[in-house]
Amino acid sequence: MPKTQRIRDPIHDLIVFDENDEIDQLAWALLETPEFQRLRRVKQLGVSEFVFPGATHTRFSHSVGVFHVARQLLRLIQREIDFGRVEGNYDQEKGKIALLAALLHDIGHGPFSHAFEEARKSIFKRRGIAKIKKHEIWTAEIIENPEGCIFPILENWSEGSAKRIADLLRAEIPSDMYHSIVSSSFDADRLDYLQRDRVMTGAGSGVFDFSWLLDNVRVASIDVSPPSEDGGDSVYSHSFCLGYKARDAAEDFLLSRYRLYTNVYFHKTTRGIEQLLTALYSRIAELAEAKAFDQLGLSEDEPLVRFLCPDGESLSIYLKLDDTVIWGVIERLERAPDARLATLASRIRSRKKMLAIDIQNQFPDDSELQRRAQHMLDEKFREQLGLSVFRDEALLTLYGEIGADDTKAQKRLMIQLPDKHPREITNFKDATIVGSEQKRRFLRYYFLEESDHRKACETLEGIRR
Repeated sequence: MPKTQRIRDPIHDLIVFDENDEIDQLAWALLETPEFQRLRRVKQLGVSEFVFPGATHTRFSHSVGVFHVARQLLRLIQREIDFGRVEGNYDQEKGKIALLAALLHDIGHGPFSHAFEEARKSIFKRRGIAKIKKHEIWTAEIIENPEGCIFPILENWSEGSAKRIADLLRAEIPSDMYHSIVSSSFDADRLDYLQRDRVMTGAGSGVFDFSWLLDNVRVASIDVSPPSEDGGDSVYSHSFCLGYKARDAAEDFLLSRYRLYTNVYFHKTTRGIEQLLTALYSRIAELAEAKAFDQLGLSEDEPLVRFLCPDGESLSIYLKLDDTVIWGVIERLERAPDARLATLASRIRSRKKMLAIDIQNQFPDDSELQRRAQHMLDEKFREQLGLSVFRDEALLTLYGEIGADDTKAQKRLMIQLPDKHPREITNFKDATIVGSEQKRRFLRYYFLEESDHRKACETLEGIRR
């Protein structure tokens, strides 16, 4: 018999799965699958707890929160249709698919989340492979896996629903307003993680008026076509925007995301620990390629070892990997015969940070000196980069994800004017947010050896003189 279930959440308070609601009951069944329960063992912010001890929240709690916010956004779509602001009838089927996609959107995250993907990029680059399979693709494969537990639940509910959900999560451009719940400038994912990460890290910046923003959500026809140099035809789709009264709150929303990146996600210590993890994974991969399992001190059947072997990536092994598995491996690697592995594992477990140099802090507002510093450090430590010296570089804009390459219109925040024509938020003459396309650069060097750090400092002193 169906039963109302409740989850007490630190961000949204009580999240209820009603016994009389078909999608709520379906969502609860999906929550109980092994694939979803695995997310309890994958932290939302990877190694950020090394800096923010409270940041131990998981992909599980985030996914439940996203589902809760998605239900609120879906009700707003219904409201817009009922008020006649959007033509046509409410599409129940699309609404249900969007809710389930929101719930399952992170099911494919690996251990330590984004840190694991960055490590695999480094490994694949060394092997001459251009692209890795990102978590969005793993998510789609898990949903469509006939041998898994999610697929039969979805197919028993509605035949073909697994593919529709997977396709929705794979798509880069939202096809309609229902899709915008999952992928837009104001999607359920952002609305949850911006609040959750701020609260759980204790970050002082990043507050925005969630209730006021929701009350001012509107749906409008927006050009969602990617930027084109040849002036191709525009593609319009109904997506979320915000009423003019919410302009100030919308700016706070954008700034909150920006500040979380600068203060939390791009924190110098966090990024340094991620560099150690990348080096650890890379060394495991090198020894696995050479079949030097005796140097690893691990069996070749260990899931992480098998996964990092050439052609070792498979869905069945991927699902065995979570944060707890990796921590168990790191503990054993402290005793690895390979000295490099043992050193890396020990530093991670004991939080023995690498010495760091932040180029932007060394030469603020002087791009030419920053360029010279990078050139000289790269030359000086050419043979050591990736071994005992690590370079970490990232770009950030108000709209961009890591890499600052996200300029698609559906990822921008639009304000609806009284004449119903939406305008991008920075295109107002009195906007307080300016330079939204300007990229902020983060460039840091990390050193395992104090002697190398000292040499780097001497090199920078030479540049100043």
